Amino acid sequence: AKGRDQPEAEKRAENSAFYNTFYVPERARWPYLRDHAHKQVGDELNKALQALEERNSALDGVLQHIDFNRKVGQSSMSDKKLRELIMHFNKEPLRQDRFEFPDLLGAAYEYLIGDFADSAGKKGGEFYTPRSVVRLMVQIADPREGMSVYDPCTGSGGMLILSKDYVEENGGNSRNLALAGQEKDGSVWAISKMNMLLHGIPDADLRNNDDGTLEDPAHVQGGELMRFDRVITNPPFSLNYSKDAIPFPERFRYGYTPETGKKADLMFVQHMLAVTRTDGMVATVMPHGVLFRGGDEGRIRSGLLDDDIIEAVIGLGPQLFYGTGIPACVLILRHKGAKPTEREHKVLFINA
Repeated sequence: AKGRDQPEAEKRAENSAFYNTFYVPERARWPYLRDHAHKQVGDELNKALQALEERNSALDGVLQHIDFNRKVGQSSMSDKKLRELIMHFNKEPLRQDRFEFPDLLGAAYEYLIGDFADSAGKKGGEFYTPRSVVRLMVQIADPREGMSVYDPCTGSGGMLILSKDYVEENGGNSRNLALAGQEKDGSVWAISKMNMLLHGIPDADLRNNDDGTLEDPAHVQGGELMRFDRVITNPPFSLNYSKDAIPFPERFRYGYTPETGKKADLMFVQHMLAVTRTDGMVATVMPHGVLFRGGDEGRIRSGLLDDDIIEAVIGLGPQLFYGTGIPACVLILRHKGAKPTEREHKVLFINA
């Protein structure tokens, strides 16, 4: 009976619809690469990635920018080096039962992203927030099972991943946590997608467009902005923006900051509030300038205080963020009337 069933089982195993996570076509499987990729190894690896992306919608657009034949100057990776890479990873089967802890691949990828941010210097700050800061923000935001968490400037995805980890650590079911984010840099978006997948999060709603969250918010449903229980983010500091290009002007009920002079920070804050549910919470990194700059920014800040929206200001230590000496803080925000009773009409300042 076993012999008769085997062809049917093999046929089923080759049906990509049978898999609820990923289907790996033959030319992308490890034995194929190990046993067949001896010449033009870069081409074989590129075709393996292409086959993976073609057969898995979750990888759409994620792998196509990777090129094992890419030249730097006049040189590219030799067949010999690429074979050594394959045989190095052939030493140990990367199965969960061989790992020291369940999320080892995700942790390894996080380590590489952190290492890349170190070497990237100033540009590292555009996609990576130190995990100690992320952990602090997630603990304050206290996401729970059944909630939705959104990061309008996702970077490498750390805010969302640590939100999922936090729910699990507190005994909740992280599969019942809706994660969403937007990132304007395509290559950084691809990093965040891979980061999610390697942490066992195949269904995070991560979107990418060139204009970013202020000028082109991607999470829209029925012509309206989607709302979330928790917004946790580290937006890029001190950007210019174009007022004419901004949709959903109702987001900016407290006013507009100057379009030039690199002062879009409080525009991001107002977007965050606009997409937060009435009983939700915002935790965002901000440059210290938002606390004291005058003019239009002062009027916005006064409006936030008048409506009792600022719950806490946490001043962070220097040199925490890549490539900027600008002092930073974390703002904790809730909608009018949503603060805990004992904190109404007060702002908690913490020198951290």
